Amino acid sequence: MSKNPPVADVVEEMLQSVLASPKRQRRLLSKTFWGKFGFKARTRERVEQVKTTLRQRALMFSLDDDTFGTESKNEWIVLTYVSPDLPGGVSEEQDSAIADVPAPSDEWFTMLEQRDFESEREAEYYFIVPLLEQLGYEEDDFAIGYPVQMYEGVRKVNKEADFVLFDGSSRSKEDALLVVEAKKIGKILTEDAVGQARGYAMWLTTPYYMVTNGEEIRLYLFRGAVLPDVMVKTFKRNDMRQHWHTLHNAISKAATIERKEQLRDSYKTFGK
Repeated sequence: MSKNPPVADVVEEMLQSVLASPKRQRRLLSKTFWGKFGFKARTRERVEQVKTTLRQRALMFSLDDDTFGTESKNEWIVLTYVSPDLPGGVSEEQDSAIADVPAPSDEWFTMLEQRDFESEREAEYYFIVPLLEQLGYEEDDFAIGYPVQMYEGVRKVNKEADFVLFDGSSRSKEDALLVVEAKKIGKILTEDAVGQARGYAMWLTTPYYMVTNGEEIRLYLFRGAVLPDVMVKTFKRNDMRQHWHTLHNAISKAATIERKEQLRDSYKTFGK
């Protein structure tokens, strides 16, 4: 008879621990995390069971789907609770069931999957721009190489965001919707790259920020200066069609405008 505790019970214990923390977030070493389940081996079936149960309890994990379960024992796993009514809290099952989400043609997906990019600039113009256009953004919404003034400690510095998407031709913070940070083809996406994009999102108060190297895409939900951000989705370019519903429901222009309004309301509430 197996002595392993039920996965649901372990995840529920993790959930209560996360909910008890001020930021609704908890960091565990991989060996500690998996040790709680009592698995002698992390089989694919067991890893998928843990993933599914975490998502059912609105717990998001910091590793991408391909890495989760295969990481080293000294890797950190960050668990974050996301209210199910926020975009990051939608499960794969719920997401795939949402109807009336416009999607590009199969030919478009195939073209994007098979295209080789020889430079970062090619990835920007033949991958990022077409992707954002399919998500409803128009020419007036694009600001490429957008200047951002921000502070590093007490020093004011001038930075340049690769892409900032606005609601129309206005370039005010009130209309900023999305930051996209593009890295060199094949370059590993580091925490520094994510932090850079988050810094732009914070100063521009965009609801989301995205980091990509043309092959891997990481999408984050920005929840203000107090709550921790959430990795909504991470996936490879050639897996985009299976994640399209999540992508569209989160960062299509219409969805992002709606989230921007929620973010404004939260700031007003926090300021009272």
